[in-house]
Amino acid sequence: MKKSYLMIAAAAALFTACANNEPFVEKDSLPNSEQKLSFSAFADKVTKGTNSTALNDFYTVFAVYGWKTVNNEAKEVFKNTPNEYFTSDAKGTVVYDADGEKPSKEWAVAETFAAAWYYENVRYWDKTATNYQFFAIAPYDAEAEAESADEPVDALPTYSVAAGAANFTIGTSDTPYDISDEKNLALSGSPVVPQANLSYSGFIKDYMIADKKTVTPTAAVTAADVQLQFHHILAKLNVKIQKADSYKSAQELKVTELKIGNLAKTGYFVYNTSMTTNGWSTDDVYARDITTAYSLSAETNYSGKYWIETLMFPQTATCKATGVQSTGTALTDMYLYIKYQIGEEIFEAYYDFANIWGITTVNKTFEFKQGSEYNLTLTVGPEPIHFDATVTQ
Repeated sequence: MKKSYLMIAAAAALFTACANNEPFVEKDSLPNSEQKLSFSAFADKVTKGTNSTALNDFYTVFAVYGWKTVNNEAKEVFKNTPNEYFTSDAKGTVVYDADGEKPSKEWAVAETFAAAWYYENVRYWDKTATNYQFFAIAPYDAEAEAESADEPVDALPTYSVAAGAANFTIGTSDTPYDISDEKNLALSGSPVVPQANLSYSGFIKDYMIADKKTVTPTAAVTAADVQLQFHHILAKLNVKIQKADSYKSAQELKVTELKIGNLAKTGYFVYNTSMTTNGWSTDDVYARDITTAYSLSAETNYSGKYWIETLMFPQTATCKATGVQSTGTALTDMYLYIKYQIGEEIFEAYYDFANIWGITTVNKTFEFKQGSEYNLTLTVGPEPIHFDATVTQ
């Protein structure tokens, strides 16, 4: 993207120019156009095995808000403006989405096109501004902003931010986000069977927000893209089930139900000092319950595959009991239930979820942190009952 600059003479040159009635700005330095305001977006690494820091590997559209401060007054520049990642100079899905539209209509990139983020109705840097504030969120929601304050409660914005704010709020106590409808990517393929690999993208609302960016429009700043660093603000849970190596029976081993109970169901977000500090307030509970049977030992088996890949609210699990339980009576906080079958025999087991993650003292807690991913592998295959025999003398 070609850049142009407005060069201002130094104070001494200004004095001389005024004395000689010469123009303040050198003619050769006059730009052909004002400096365009553009963005680059990056994301946190998800795991050691998933090293992508490109936001477009998760979302190809994000929303930006921005204000400039002129004469101590914040003036709106961006309001829920979609930025889309383009890999070619062609029609987009949200940005430049009309027939015949493309980024080069405004961005002068037809001959030197490179994959980048673009938005419509280009804004330009105002060098009289003392600073700019930028906020960004993914996924972009075209309906996020209510048309007026008189709209009913159910039309309140999904997310909102104001000039001078620390960062976004998402939902309210009256209009929370219900995460129970979130996809389980491990069982969302065709056919719907446990998956060998994690997907990471395709969730309904994998909320990601960028650090607030406050910049002064100097020549160095306006010559470059505004760098936005995005962070995951939910937690992610992955559960894999595998057959024990010791299981050698000819009888089929199949898991018929897997449940994670008492997960936080609804919540709203208010930024709380940092991206790693939990900003969610939650209420109600639900269970992530899988009731389709899958074999771990037949010719077509799903041992070692992922059964759950889903998002969850950051939350705290309190240990209520240790060790395997035959019923869930004592497990009044988060728990795991698994049911499997060998031949005609049914096995059921309950586990306290905090205990699974290493909490061995009742009433101690385990924290599922904002922006973190948790991987759990369940090994199924009980020890066989074996007999030996002797005869009395």
